[in-house]
Amino acid sequence: MVRIKSIVGNNFSDKTCILRLDLNIPLSEDGEILDDTRILESIPTIDYLINQSAKVIIISHIGRPNGKFNKNYSFKPLIEDISKRINREIFFIEHQNQSKISSIVDSQPSGTLFLLDNIRFNEGEENSNPDFIDFLSSFSDVFINDGFGTIHRSHSSITGITNKLPSYGGILLEKEIINITECISTKSSNSTAILGGSKISDKIPIIENLSNNFEKVIITGGMIRPFLIASDKLKQKNISEIKEEIFYAEKILQKHPQIYIPEQLVCSENINKEPIILHSSQINDIDLIFDIGPNSIDDIGKMILESDKIIWNGPPGVYENENFSNGTKKLVNFIVNSKSKLKVAGGGSTVASINHYKASDYFSHISTGGGAFLRLLEGKFLEGIEVLKDE
Repeated sequence: MVRIKSIVGNNFSDKTCILRLDLNIPLSEDGEILDDTRILESIPTIDYLINQSAKVIIISHIGRPNGKFNKNYSFKPLIEDISKRINREIFFIEHQNQSKISSIVDSQPSGTLFLLDNIRFNEGEENSNPDFIDFLSSFSDVFINDGFGTIHRSHSSITGITNKLPSYGGILLEKEIINITECISTKSSNSTAILGGSKISDKIPIIENLSNNFEKVIITGGMIRPFLIASDKLKQKNISEIKEEIFYAEKILQKHPQIYIPEQLVCSENINKEPIILHSSQINDIDLIFDIGPNSIDDIGKMILESDKIIWNGPPGVYENENFSNGTKKLVNFIVNSKSKLKVAGGGSTVASINHYKASDYFSHISTGGGAFLRLLEGKFLEGIEVLKDE
């Protein structure tokens, strides 16, 4: 298992610490915080450092401002909400004042929590500019990364700064790595992976790795159709748009015939029309798949209920629409009631569906990362983890 240099057990008293978080949180059109999970998950690391009387400078990003100041991507309107959620006062440093960071930080007492405005307002962040890395490291003693959702990127505030400062992983980052890798690597004779998504080509390494570590791999979402065609369970006349996906599905099934593909499905000509339950042999070109049918979801339920480890990425249906929500609702319920002690889930829509059905307390781990979570499912090291490894 990968081990990183952890803040736990280390003393940061009277140090100035740069703390990289992932505060790229979903917002409403009015700028209201829709999901504060990443904020709340950062609290243990913030508390650990502040309680040691460290000065903590949070750096993070929101959106894609492309290296320029854009008030629509500023943290300024969110400061009050973030402060309430972590129950601590935050000293905000606006983008135009970042050249004065050292003097601002020095003017405040130990135990002060700062937040720099969007780190991506600086063009040197995403291209790992050496001068910007030097600037970031100039006002701190220590670098700590607790932003799991960004750990797969090689940016100045993720990998570049580790060459300049003593560097550690935060409590959330360590928890993510341990829980996800444990679920993948733990030996099991009765394990289930549920994997959704729209394109097989994006998921090939994940399917390969999970097939080697899980007894059953269940395909859901947009990947169902090409897998059914590849297994000769669905006849489609026009395959030009998904020909490449079918090719990938055929190759995967040759190596991993244990993959389960649902055959009873909930279809419609479009999402606004009435649903109809069809067997794969009855599906025509115009029938779009929006959910898994009751017989197939019950088959999946039998696998899940007897599993001793489960990993899940991708809802089986469009759960936001009542007509196509049954598969996701039942899948969540099966996982909740399974005997498994290892129940790990991740990915934006997956986490949203778990929260929708108020089931988060029943999972052993819910990841805060999207792309980073998927990269770990591939079994690959991530750039931001590699630079923090404890040799």
